[in-house]
Amino acid sequence: MKLFGLGVLAAITGLIVFFCLLVVASRGLISLIFAFLYKRITTDRYWSNLFETYNLAKKIGLDRLVEAELRSAHGQPPERPFGRRNVVSPWQDLYFNPVYFYRQPLLDYTKIGTEVVIGPEAKYPLKIRIPVLIGGMAYGTALSAKTKQALALGATMAGTAANTGNGPFLPAERAAAEKLIIQYARGSWAKDMEVLQKADAVEIQLGQGLWGPAPAELSPRRLARNPQLRHLLGVKPGEKAVIPPRLLEVKTNQELKELVRAIRAQTEGVPVGFKLGATQWLERELEILVQAKPDFIAIDGMEGGTHGGLGSSLDALGTPTLYALVRARRFLDEKNLSGRISLLIGGGLYTGIDFLKALALGADAVFIGTIALLALVHTQAVKVLPWEPPTKLIYEGSKQNNKLNIDQGAQSLANFLKAAVQEMQVAALCLGKEHLSAVDKTDLSTPSRELAAYLGIRWCGDPVV
Repeated sequence: MKLFGLGVLAAITGLIVFFCLLVVASRGLISLIFAFLYKRITTDRYWSNLFETYNLAKKIGLDRLVEAELRSAHGQPPERPFGRRNVVSPWQDLYFNPVYFYRQPLLDYTKIGTEVVIGPEAKYPLKIRIPVLIGGMAYGTALSAKTKQALALGATMAGTAANTGNGPFLPAERAAAEKLIIQYARGSWAKDMEVLQKADAVEIQLGQGLWGPAPAELSPRRLARNPQLRHLLGVKPGEKAVIPPRLLEVKTNQELKELVRAIRAQTEGVPVGFKLGATQWLERELEILVQAKPDFIAIDGMEGGTHGGLGSSLDALGTPTLYALVRARRFLDEKNLSGRISLLIGGGLYTGIDFLKALALGADAVFIGTIALLALVHTQAVKVLPWEPPTKLIYEGSKQNNKLNIDQGAQSLANFLKAAVQEMQVAALCLGKEHLSAVDKTDLSTPSRELAAYLGIRWCGDPVV
């Protein structure tokens, strides 16, 4: 036993000596490398200087430089996850106005109402406890089955609805979701009566924010790696799955009306709505859509996320979320459709205060995607970091997605939604409002005169008389 103790002590001493020598050697080695690089950078002419790489990256942008390299490597547009790099909508320039005696703040934030009804004129409206839904993100074409289950379970725990996205119907997602919006896809799947009858609401997918109505496809090779996905998509071996730019079965306004009527009849009265990306042609699109008498319209601003939209397209397609929201609300107000057609908005909304600002500007509810996935992954990201990005945990086709713990992810998402709603309630308390739906434009102000004029809210420098 004594010899064993001495052996352990000797081993520990040896390791300490080894690491000390390693530190000393590393210090010298690092100094040599630094001296070599420093001399090169400070003496070589620019055309052969390593520092020129920095100048190039600064001129073009590191992001554009990397995407240029990816184009050169693969001969295809790079597919960038999660969409735009920045939010264009000026949410940061909007401020809420607390009250003191003019209208007294409430005493208990937990008493402030949060529930919302989507499609109030439907036979069976979609009733949820909070005005934040999980946006459409597809199984197979984007997310893994475990990720979809976790999103659905987290939504259930938080009292809201999940959304199938523009992919096939996944029975496990339906089992995990108390409330599920099924997207009527542009592809050929998820359209039969048996599937649609399982929906708590149906969302006819026309396109999304920064991706627009762009087509997409899944290669036969990719489908061969996932027989379950190929089966759910209804694709034969060796064939590819295609999402066309538009609904192939709808060519006229009348056929659009008939589609809504048929889905409403098949589903026996659940809300039927449209999902489209924000566009400068928004009012013209809405003019056509409202004639089909939908129960809700979901608009995705250009800041919305996507699984893998083409890099340069993500920076140039669509209209910012805030402006699309304001224009859509004005349109519905002018047509006397407010309170009859629910307005859902998403794209670049990341915090509870973002959500409340959108409600104040006229949204009946908001939907989220990117931030929901980040909340879901939470500390599980350490399972792949630092060698792989967190997306490896959630995307279909990744060898790492089996590491995602469904229950843990669902709880993390539910926690995020709970905290976000509490932030909204506390803000509403400060405004003296008893329900989140009562928060409106009169509760907002801005230091931007231009934005104040556009939104019809107070400029911070104007007194209230």
